[in-house]
Order: sequence, then structure tokens, then C-alpha cells
Amino acid sequence: MYLIRLPEHSACYLYSEYSAHKADNFLVVLDGIISLFDVYMPAREALPLRISLVRSEESPCCFRGSHEIYLNTEIRYVSQAAYQFSHEMCHFRIPYLVAENLRWLEESICETASHFYMRRLAHVLAARADRPLLREYAPRFSEYSVNVMRETKEIDLTSPLQIRRLELNWYLREENRSVARRLLPLFESHPSLWQAVPYLGDIPPGFSLKDSVAIWKKISPAGSRQAIEELQLLFS
Repeated sequence: MYLIRLPEHSACYLYSEYSAHKADNFLVVLDGIISLFDVYMPAREALPLRISLVRSEESPCCFRGSHEIYLNTEIRYVSQAAYQFSHEMCHFRIPYLVAENLRWLEESICETASHFYMRRLAHVLAARADRPLLREYAPRFSEYSVNVMRETKEIDLTSPLQIRRLELNWYLREENRSVARRLLPLFESHPSLWQAVPYLGDIPPGFSLKDSVAIWKKISPAGSRQAIEELQLLFS
């Protein structure tokens, strides 16, 4: 096994059976996603990160306490890796545990992150003349996102009953994707909204969705507050 430092992020490592040479393009993809997060959703605290390829029922997942992300993929599946890694990086950049009644919102926002950052990555890699294989492959990141986004189960975000169902089971993936479809245009038109996401874990438990979003707006960076107001309209 190899512990490979990411070329552009010295505190981040890939733990893999593949050497740095064989994992070269895979490392570029991971690096590119972290760089995009640094632009749109900066870490509140700089932390090391170890990324492991783990085939198991609990993967992909994020372990904030031990600074680890597990991806359930292989080196050659770079689109799948980008999709999973963007989701788990979103969790990783939220430093505190999110209140239980809001974890469906966290999951839905992290699903949104997969699509937002994959599509941004496609544009970045399309301009990488030094990486001809990834430059040619770049459109497939967006195509992967589009295909995954088709697998949804529509829900009514204004229905208290449906919101309660999500609160009780925040891992309803098709429903999470349905919420992400509504959120993605908002994040694309107001990318400053990503700056508010790390503060989801600062919202105290025990509040209604409406009050929780109001608290989120109050504690988030000023530049993201207008977008949070627009997000709140989706639920009313």
C-alpha cells in the first residue's frame, strides 16, 4: 500500500494500492476538487485529510474526527470518484455534527455539492493543456452528473409530512437528489451560499425548519444571507 501526498495539497494524502505514477490522473481530480472547495467553501480550520479507497457497506463516508474520507470506487473510475469525493468533502468541511432534524438538509446539500463541483471540475480540466487525457475526458464529469440527477423521487418541499419523513430518514437518496435538483440552480446563481454550509453544524437542535434556517442566516457570513433567504422560500 502507498500513502501518496496530493501534489497541490500537502496535508492531504491518498492511501491506495496504486503508486503515485499509476494514480497520477486520479490525484489531479482529487486536487482539483479540493481547490474548488477552497474557492467556494473554504475550511473554517485547516485540517489534514487521508483519502482511502475502501470497498465496504459503510463507504463512501466521512470521518471528521479522524480526518478521513472513504471512497467506494477504483482508480480508473474518475467520474464516480469525483461524485463521491465532492459529497464527502462537503461533509468534511462542516466541522460540527449537524442537528438530527437537519441532517436530511445536510445530505441534500452534499448531494448538491457532487453536481456543483463535478460540473466546475469539467470546466477546469477542459483548460488543462498539460493533461491531455483529462482534458479530453472533462465533459464526462458533467454527463455523469446529469445522468445521476435523473434518478430522483419528487417530493413536495412545502409539505410538513414529507419534510418530517426526511427528518426521520435522512438517507433517502432519491429524495435527497430531488432536493438537490431544487438547490443546484440556487447554488449556481449564488455560489457565495457555499460559505454558509460549514455553519450548518452551529445550529442548535430542537428548532423548527423555519427557525433553524433563520438561525443559519444569522450566524453565516454576510455575503451568503440573501441566498439563504431565497433557499427558505423553497420550503414555504
